[in-house]
Amino acid sequence: MPILQRMILSNLQSSCLAFLFCILTLTLTAQKSPSYDPVLNQNPLVSDAYKLLDVGDTEQALENFQQALSQNQDDLSARLGQAMILAELERHAEAFESYDSIVQSYPRHAFAWNGRGLAAFNMEDFDTALQSFKQATAEQPINGFFYETLAWTQMCRGDFSSAAMSAKTATLMYNRKSENSVYPQLIAYFAYLETGDLSNAHASLKYAARNKPHNRWPAPVVDYLTDTIDAGELISFVGDSAQETEAHTYIGLKLRAKQQSHLAKAHLDWVARNGDARVFEYTLARALNLQDNVALLAPKADTEAQ
Repeated sequence: MPILQRMILSNLQSSCLAFLFCILTLTLTAQKSPSYDPVLNQNPLVSDAYKLLDVGDTEQALENFQQALSQNQDDLSARLGQAMILAELERHAEAFESYDSIVQSYPRHAFAWNGRGLAAFNMEDFDTALQSFKQATAEQPINGFFYETLAWTQMCRGDFSSAAMSAKTATLMYNRKSENSVYPQLIAYFAYLETGDLSNAHASLKYAARNKPHNRWPAPVVDYLTDTIDAGELISFVGDSAQETEAHTYIGLKLRAKQQSHLAKAHLDWVARNGDARVFEYTLARALNLQDNVALLAPKADTEAQ
């Protein structure tokens, strides 16, 4: 599932307009004396932009937000809308700049920190992403999606122990808000396998199997990992490029955990070349490929000793 869709679902909003209003006010109560109320004093251009965005007219909505910012570069409503659209359009460097400008003025705006981290993550700047996601969780700790993004970043950095802990926390926070996402348990499963903690790995997968969604994605992924279906059957459930990217990534991760490196590489290479960049798994596959290639280039201990 694309990252933006996961973010929206994690906030349980029924429309883009409601979602944007939610993120706009997410942490304003924690700010010290904001110069204006960005909701009550909203520019009509911004109000119209939200409505346009809600009906799917992204191009005109972005133009409205940019016009509003040309009138007032400190318009938080416009800046958030602009950043969201730039992220959706995969213009990640520009999205990063927009979110970064928000946190400069509103350093406790959790959603903006998370958006900044997602932009950095998509540019494969994992150090900046890590710092941003940690700040987001510090400002709003009861948010499963924020911890999930942190866990994905730690996986990409090869910090598997921390990834497992962040994924576990993500599940706890999702549960506290009566939300559900199986992805943190999938992260935890593979993170624990990487650290050799088979007991916790199996517990994570068992939890995922108990809590997988009914008859919808990513239930087939869980079925594949529990050996209920094979790789071919998993691929047969794919409905779009995002799901195809996830399927090949999880096949590759499973083969990698079984030390079938050559077969795993074929799937991860496919994702790195052809995958849908809108999903976390695309970036993870690219990062793991890089880690594995660096490991292959590293001199052997016995060679160095000679």
